[in-house]
Amino acid sequence: MKLKSIAMTGVLSLAGLGLVGAGAHAVFTQNTTSAQTITAGSMNVTLHSDGANVVVSGNNTANLVLAPINAAEGSSFVEAYHVIMTNNGNIPVNEITYQLTDSQNGSSASVALQTEMWACLYSGTGNMYGNEGEVYFNSPLTTVTGWGAGASKFLTLPVGTTDDYTVVIYAGSTDNGCGPEYDGFSSSGSDGPGYYGQTINGYVPLYASTSPWTPSFGTNPAAASGLDNSAEGGVVTPTLTVQFSG
Repeated sequence: MKLKSIAMTGVLSLAGLGLVGAGAHAVFTQNTTSAQTITAGSMNVTLHSDGANVVVSGNNTANLVLAPINAAEGSSFVEAYHVIMTNNGNIPVNEITYQLTDSQNGSSASVALQTEMWACLYSGTGNMYGNEGEVYFNSPLTTVTGWGAGASKFLTLPVGTTDDYTVVIYAGSTDNGCGPEYDGFSSSGSDGPGYYGQTINGYVPLYASTSPWTPSFGTNPAAASGLDNSAEGGVVTPTLTVQFSG
């Protein structure tokens, strides 16, 4: 019995030593990380009008409403307003398209007035950012509104900078501020994308090919005749929309 007990004790002792050896392992570990916060910018192009035009609402916002013309128009007239666009956001923006639309109350007089008026749009005479003065169109109002959106030539408007445009609505043999008739289309040319009827992102450019361009303030087109009796009492509201991306 004594010999057997000694033998069993030896076996247990060896087993214990084996268990201790199996658990004696060490492992080094380490984590590394890198991170960067991304903040999206904000677009904020605002409009304001200077000169004699009275602002009803929206001065220094994106939606500017000018006061109606106080005096009723005669058969020959010219009305113009100048609007300054300012990039008050924190990212550069691109001026993509512009579009002239109008609204009227559906009366026969308003429809007649709509078809007898002409419209002109031109930009300023240029600035340090390469936005040179251009005439976009000078044609019958209904012709212009039928085009839809036209591509803008102007590219980037840096933060804190401005661009501008002048809208002219007129009828009759009066100074229109835009020179001869111009509808913005031409069939050929090689000045690069966006010129002479080429498209930019599906939009047809309507601005003049001459650069820089300065309004001539000459005699208006012979076709821009004065209003006739059918337009008496008519009311039309033209609206210019400029689209930006950023």
